[in-house]
Amino acid sequence: MELQSLRGFYWAGIHRSFSKAGKVLNIGQSAVSHQVKALEEELGVKLYERMGRGICLTPAGKILMAYVDIILQTLDNIETHFAELSGSPEGTVSIAAYRGIMQYKLPKIVDNFKKKNPEIRLIILNKPLDTEILDMVSAGDVDFGITSSWNEFLDLSFYEVWSYDMFLCVPHNHRLAGRRRVGLKEIVREPLILYERQNSIRKRIEGIFKENNLSYNFVIETGGATVIQEYVKIGLGISVVSGLVTEATEEPSLSYIPVTEHFGKLGYGVVLKKRKYLSLPVRKFLQEVGLGETLAAQNWEI
Repeated sequence: MELQSLRGFYWAGIHRSFSKAGKVLNIGQSAVSHQVKALEEELGVKLYERMGRGICLTPAGKILMAYVDIILQTLDNIETHFAELSGSPEGTVSIAAYRGIMQYKLPKIVDNFKKKNPEIRLIILNKPLDTEILDMVSAGDVDFGITSSWNEFLDLSFYEVWSYDMFLCVPHNHRLAGRRRVGLKEIVREPLILYERQNSIRKRIEGIFKENNLSYNFVIETGGATVIQEYVKIGLGISVVSGLVTEATEEPSLSYIPVTEHFGKLGYGVVLKKRKYLSLPVRKFLQEVGLGETLAAQNWEI
């Protein structure tokens, strides 16, 4: 039984797609399909079956997945642990973080961390989409990610650190400016400026509109709250942003109306791979983020 075949099988199961598994492993879709077929022939069972445009595990596939998950995570932990034992004493922490957290939260945390741990190197990757962060954490490309709570975490554990209300962002002279409440039907009458399609906030907004059978008109699709606010400011439309943005910036030319009652609170926090060994530098950083007590209470076992 080849280790690479087990990896192909594993990532196909996580993403329910041979092509997405191939992207994680930097090989072609056909190569992953061949690996899975070889496993099926070796074990004498069918591991996957087609379901719509994707694939799903068979009962036998679910059994194998439980074993493979333990095998691959154990190998990853061995590599990480012994790299720490044999490497330089300072260590490295690698992070993939959502752009808003990068801009508004991490600078102070990183400053405090580096003052206490100047010998530890940091690799901080700015990612616009939660899906990119989750894929990197799942693949072991980074020690952990910082992303929003509005995701499916599959093989990952999410620990919320910050929680924010949601706000409708409009120009200060807009007809809705100054309101304390606004209905969904009033929101969809306006031209909307939304995040890119794969953004978790965009997905939540569209999901709520769909649940309430509301059609809407978005005029601009773009990335980043700072950019969105600039377009709102000049009157091109309105948007929905989180309190992460409103608490960090003061914009007299904009008005913010609470809409948490419609969309719910948005959390941000740390994403870790389950059963992952956390090196001492990573534990130190997570303590600075505010998760020290939470993770120490479970003996740092994720």
